[in-house]
Amino acid sequence: MSIANRRWRGQPFDSNRQIIVCHDAAESPLPCTKITGGQGSLPSPSCAQPASAANTTGASSASRRSAGMRFLVEAPGRKRSAHSPAWRIAPCRSWIAARVDSPTVNTDTRPLLALAATLSVQTFGSMVLSIPSVIAPAVAPSLGLGADRVGLFVGIAYFAAMLSGLASGGWVARVGAVAVSQAAMAACAFGAFVAIAGSPLPLALAAVLVGAGYGMINPTSTSLLGQHAPASSRGFFFSLKQTGVPLGVALSGLTMPWGLQALGWRPSTAVAGAICILLALLLWPAIARLEPRFGRGQRGRSAAAVQAANPAVQAPTGAVHASAADAAAPAPGLMAVLRNRPVLRLSLMSFTFAFTQLCFVTFLVSYLNLTLGRSLALAAGILAGAQLMSTTARIAWGVIADRWVDPAVLLGGLGLAMAASSVGLALLPASAGDAAIVLAATACAATAMGWNGVYFAELARLSKPGEAAALAGASQFFTFSGSMAGPIVFAEIIGHGGTYAGAYATLALLPAAAGLMMLRQRARRRHAGAARAEGRDGP
Repeated sequence: MSIANRRWRGQPFDSNRQIIVCHDAAESPLPCTKITGGQGSLPSPSCAQPASAANTTGASSASRRSAGMRFLVEAPGRKRSAHSPAWRIAPCRSWIAARVDSPTVNTDTRPLLALAATLSVQTFGSMVLSIPSVIAPAVAPSLGLGADRVGLFVGIAYFAAMLSGLASGGWVARVGAVAVSQAAMAACAFGAFVAIAGSPLPLALAAVLVGAGYGMINPTSTSLLGQHAPASSRGFFFSLKQTGVPLGVALSGLTMPWGLQALGWRPSTAVAGAICILLALLLWPAIARLEPRFGRGQRGRSAAAVQAANPAVQAPTGAVHASAADAAAPAPGLMAVLRNRPVLRLSLMSFTFAFTQLCFVTFLVSYLNLTLGRSLALAAGILAGAQLMSTTARIAWGVIADRWVDPAVLLGGLGLAMAASSVGLALLPASAGDAAIVLAATACAATAMGWNGVYFAELARLSKPGEAAALAGASQFFTFSGSMAGPIVFAEIIGHGGTYAGAYATLALLPAAAGLMMLRQRARRRHAGAARAEGRDGP
């Protein structure tokens, strides 16, 4: 648990202190404290740790690190209580002490509000993006296009998402994550409105607008959940938020076929855009609660200025907010990912997983309708049902990663399961029963669409304080590269005489390779750790 949420004898922490965040190259940030001024100031740099935890013998390094995260500090100038624990001042040693200016420490995180905001944005953004895939078999011929051309729309959208994601970190630093989420919903709405024209050029512009909006969603949600979600349940919160992807796809799959029959595709698409506009407006009151720094009258002011003017205003952070100088510094970009091997490995894995995921979602309805002979309504219903089932899988993977299985091992296993599910889907014969089709689609959805929450939680763990949104946008560049390339490559295979089944079987090679990479690297880390332990215990 973050020190920002700890209380001593029922009293919240005094916020007038500096926070030192210690980082290790291969581990998550470890909170340390530095008290400046007043009586009993601690030496600098130092990691404060309760003597009871520091003197624990026979405990593993992980348990000692966990114990070291639960400590109390006094504000400058305040005398120690007679009941305060004895403090052991331990040098940071290999830990690198990085100062983060934190004029306030959050004592009022709002995890449920942050989850509701990010989940709703993710759901309706995914719904708008998946509409072309659901209606393509019925609508594309009337526009003079082949159903497989939906791959180009999705590819263009994800290219725009790659670029907007890279810029989102800077936007979040300037106007806040909630405001950027509002802009994301507005972009998705305008994209839906433009698509109503139906000709190739407006459709391409619509893809750019929807993709640009979609690319902002993950960096903003990573920032908000990184600030408000409990550290001990981070995987669960991120996975729960990521259920918005299958929920959005399911919502599209359930409502759009009905809308085609009752209203037509143009009014149905316009209604989807109007819902996004409504959500953007509903998010407005959340700014003051989730990001007080960006509330009315505070936007553009530094955290220090806000705190000086109103001591009650807290900078919500699971750890800390960067100072104004830090906010002005260049945000992490692609080079930050390339130089960080754990993040690079995670980003390359996300490329292959996203490649597979988008091929599954984009072409499943066409595959079931055109190859296996199912009706459009049934095919869309199977897709919707599979997505609803995958929401349970996403939550389960998040809980498993939090409590029992190392995230890298879990992601590696999901890669292998994803490959097997894709092959199983490809092997379905035209005579397969509906139950077999549903089972195969559910297996694909649980794996190919179940990994995202664990990935973003692990990415947030590897991020430095204040850089979660920017690093998520940079790593997302690789993710969306796979999302963009997958449908285009799949469509080209079909366009050059290939079959849907053959394409699904071929793409299984990518997640299998990524899964083996993650498992192999985890085995290397474990072996290296064992070797270091033997060296310390040796003569």
